[in-house]
Amino acid sequence: MKTKEKTKTGKTFVEEMREIRDKVNLEIKDLTQEQLKTYLEKQKTLHPSLMWEKQG
Repeated sequence: MKTKEKTKTGKTFVEEMREIRDKVNLEIKDLTQEQLKTYLEKQKTLHPSLMWEKQG
């Protein structure tokens, strides 16, 4: 019985998520509440709010 050799390519999902978390943490570290609100409004989202609003 033959087995396929697994080769590691690039970063794992967990490594990518940690990098994103660390980047965001550095960006918002010294922001005031108003600055943080503005920062969050400017960020792209994976799911736009229109998708979640009640339709009809």
